[in-house]
Amino acid sequence: MWLHVPPEREEEFNAWYNLEHIAQVVNIPGFTAARRYAADGQVPKYLAWYEAVDEHVEPGPGFTQIVQHPTPWSLRIRRFYGENRFRNNYRMVSSFGTVPTPDAAWLYTVQADCADPAQLAEFNDWYDNEHMPALAEVPGVLRARRYVAVSGSPLSLSAFELTHREVFESPAWLEARQTPRTERIRKLFTNGRRIMYRLILPTMLPAASSNR
Repeated sequence: MWLHVPPEREEEFNAWYNLEHIAQVVNIPGFTAARRYAADGQVPKYLAWYEAVDEHVEPGPGFTQIVQHPTPWSLRIRRFYGENRFRNNYRMVSSFGTVPTPDAAWLYTVQADCADPAQLAEFNDWYDNEHMPALAEVPGVLRARRYVAVSGSPLSLSAFELTHREVFESPAWLEARQTPRTERIRKLFTNGRRIMYRLILPTMLPAASSNR
């Protein structure tokens, strides 16, 4: 979930998200965790990252209920972000590394479509069997995961959890990207979005999980 509000509304927006909304969502059956990030200088600035047991949770009745029956505070906040709200549903297709503990301070995301549908299988194979494993071995990369869109676009989302912002484009990172196959596949990238986020709210678990 990507959202953007005017700077003068950020304080209340963040209070609403942290104190009311994120708990509402993560406690819907099927959601397993949630975190929040911000990317300075980007529109939209805020990213809420929700994890669920499968792709059917997001369009299911629990989430639909809170969208269709918002709280008074939610109704007020909706006026702040208006149309600056984007929601995508992704299914994970590859994962390297382990769950960072504590949460990684930085999240680097790459979204893209494949320009040639006839080469989508090659695009996916390169991503999951060459590119993601190589970047996961870079010092400072704690976990690397890739997803494909169930709803929304672009089709592909890769996410790298980093110890420091400088891990991105470090010598080891750049070396991992310099392969002949990468040069070929790079020409297939379209609708690309590359954003570096900083963690602003650590992982929140469902109340039932937190009380175990």
